[in-house]
Amino acid sequence: MSKLRITRQYLRWRSGIALSIVLAAAITAMWVAFIGRDTVATRNQNTASMDTLLLSLSEMSMAFQELRMSPASQRGKNSKAHVRRASHAAEEAAQRISLERTLKTFSPEGQSILRRDAMNPLLELEDVLFLADVAVDPRQNMTDVARAAGMAGDLAMRLLPIFNRIKQAELAAAQEAADTQVTYGIFALVITLLGVGLAARFVHLPMERYVIRAQNEIERNQRKAEAASEAKSMFLATMSHEIRTPLNGVLGLADVLKETQLGSDQKRMVTMIQSSGQALLQLINDVLDLAKIEAGKIDLKYEGFDVQALCQETAELFSGQAAQKGVTLTVHTAPSEAGWFVHSAPQALRQVLANLVGNAVKFTEQGVIELHLEDVPPSHGEERRLRIAVTDDGIGIAPGALERIFGQFEQADSSTTTQFGGTGLGLSIVQRMSEALGGHVRVESTLGEGSEFILELPVGIAQREVVVTPERDVVHFGKRVLVADDNRVNQVVARKILETLGCEVSFAANGLEAVDRAANWNPDLILMDVRMPMMDGLQATRAIRADTRHMAASVPIVGLSANALAEHREEAAEAGMSGYVEKPVTRLALKTELLRHWPATAQQQENGTWA
Repeated sequence: MSKLRITRQYLRWRSGIALSIVLAAAITAMWVAFIGRDTVATRNQNTASMDTLLLSLSEMSMAFQELRMSPASQRGKNSKAHVRRASHAAEEAAQRISLERTLKTFSPEGQSILRRDAMNPLLELEDVLFLADVAVDPRQNMTDVARAAGMAGDLAMRLLPIFNRIKQAELAAAQEAADTQVTYGIFALVITLLGVGLAARFVHLPMERYVIRAQNEIERNQRKAEAASEAKSMFLATMSHEIRTPLNGVLGLADVLKETQLGSDQKRMVTMIQSSGQALLQLINDVLDLAKIEAGKIDLKYEGFDVQALCQETAELFSGQAAQKGVTLTVHTAPSEAGWFVHSAPQALRQVLANLVGNAVKFTEQGVIELHLEDVPPSHGEERRLRIAVTDDGIGIAPGALERIFGQFEQADSSTTTQFGGTGLGLSIVQRMSEALGGHVRVESTLGEGSEFILELPVGIAQREVVVTPERDVVHFGKRVLVADDNRVNQVVARKILETLGCEVSFAANGLEAVDRAANWNPDLILMDVRMPMMDGLQATRAIRADTRHMAASVPIVGLSANALAEHREEAAEAGMSGYVEKPVTRLALKTELLRHWPATAQQQENGTWA
């Protein structure tokens, strides 16, 4: 890299020289072009002045001839009008030519004629114009008019060849100026080409070699980064699977155990097991979410939802923890004419609010936590924006820590981790997720007095849909469910949960057994673990779907996996799975999946009938 930096500085120095040469060449070429252009323009202007004089003298000569012959006739009167018009044009041209700065622009031959003492054409032109005034004066008698017209006509005829000679001299000078302009143009082109050649020699070729070397180095680094990213993804997927698999047993059995007859102490211990397991699950989810955000694989699902209800649900989620500490957790909603049914990504917003409210509960030992929802007055032409603020009376944040509070694995104080726990990933995810939603988050805090985290984000207008939600407290489905999972604990968890839902359960320990069991047992639903020995769940699903001789080819197959990345869901869908449930598997998750495939069961339960 040091060689590349030295080369860059060297090329900048060379670039400065080459650009200076090109700039000098361009300025020189422009100057030459202006000189030639001015010379040609001046010659053309002089020639035009001579043309005006020649035309005027010719017209006056013919008019004077008519006045000499018959000054009192109608033709004589018309000739006077011609004389007036021609003399006026000749007078203007003579005035331009007579100026000293104009005389200097004429060719040497033209100047010698216009400046001579004897028979000076400009002085004689003044005589012609004087006689023309006499000839057209209505106060003069016809004899004087005829005499003046005769004298003016003779003088005009004598001046015509003189001015024509000057014109020819100017035409020759203009042609010479045009030829000189071509020479100047060629010279300017040579200078420009020389500058371009020097620029190519000193800049283009070295830069090309530098770019090629830099590109090769970038490609090498990119391949290393891609390999590292792939290794990181594989590591996260593997660790997620390996941690979620035993966690599935912990949370699943705790969920089933909670439904049994337990004493008060036993229920409290089960609740503690669930709480600890959920904390561990949240940690895993935070790491995965951060990895997905860094990889640009965050999946935001936009839809209409009630943001006020979402804020209330988030507060209710943490209300139990707040109540145990004696902290008051409230939601305040400002009036809004547009209502609170908006269009955004509710899952992402729920995760942001859960992190903010969860942090507020964690770091507040007493006092009040308030969640405020209000509209932000939009600027002209902007879409609607919301402001959601989470205010607490907690420990606060030191001024020096405010700048790094949103960094990964950062906390305001090292003692915070010891006292309150946490990894410092929550606020980093909050910031990244807020930016993904098109908004931003900021914090205002005073050490020892509390903090306020303020989220502002744009939202769209959504039309509220009336949805009839079926009864979710269903206890009996009466379905045959095949569970394909190689983990004995997971099998026990699945059996306990499904049996409480009124299902008949059968097991397969690998993909081959799952294919065989699906063909012979005719299940109504298959819960298929994605990672199994001998044949994995994706291969088993493809095999079941491909064998159309059996009814199992069309039954719902729901994937069970500890892999929580979006690509794993896509692979499951491509293999033919009808759904995907992440481990740890809970009773609510399985019940929701069963209701998704048999929604009429809720209505039948209410009516006292069974599927």
